[in-house]
Amino acid sequence: RGAAPPVPPLLLPLLPLLLLGTAPARAQPACLHLPELLPSKLKELRVKFEEIKDYFQSKDEDLSIQLLSSDLLEEFKGSLGCRSVSEMMGFYMEEVLPSAMRTSTQHQHSVGDLGNLLLSLRATMRRCHRFFACEESSRSMKNIKETFTRMNKNGVYKAMGEFDIFINYIEKYLTMRRRN
Repeated sequence: RGAAPPVPPLLLPLLPLLLLGTAPARAQPACLHLPELLPSKLKELRVKFEEIKDYFQSKDEDLSIQLLSSDLLEEFKGSLGCRSVSEMMGFYMEEVLPSAMRTSTQHQHSVGDLGNLLLSLRATMRRCHRFFACEESSRSMKNIKETFTRMNKNGVYKAMGEFDIFINYIEKYLTMRRRN
């Protein structure tokens, strides 16, 4: 593994929580209650996204492109699921959300809250290893990042406009992992 990417400034206040979130799963009794906790964490993400959804979706002018395709959902469900979910969370926290904060000052607080909620979910998933025992690059992720970069500023609107799809994909992945 290479060096870890820098933590985006909007997420620095949560760095201590993230560091605490790296303890082994057996030392975390909260992992026993994870199946009950996950739906509420996903609901928090959805509620927070609703605050900004209309703005970002209205700014998305290129409706012929979809970043989060069914290919990504299939990767979430397959053997690359762990890696794909981890990489998508990193993509949103390191690229999409910081860019979204710069494009809309009126939505900075909600976007920051969304980033913190996503960071908290990822830390919880890492603590409970059966959800995140991995951490390499998928084909869908490569395509998503290339399209996002090619779209420039419109990529932010596209990715933020599809955040609800991302939450749904995470939920499907977690539901599948819970059964295993």
